[in-house]
Amino acid sequence: MNSIFKTLQQVVLIKKDKKSLVPNRDDLYLAGSTDLFDLERRQKELDTRFIRKF
Repeated sequence: MNSIFKTLQQVVLIKKDKKSLVPNRDDLYLAGSTDLFDLERRQKELDTRFIRKF
């Protein structure tokens, strides 16, 4: 029984870590823009991806 709780705890921690990586990935994607127009295009892509989840 104790091992089930440890496994469940590990699954929750992994999920939590993956969620915290997404904003970092988005920030890196935006930081790679070459100019203002590219930055705006990338931001729109991220915004539409966020809207599609709902």
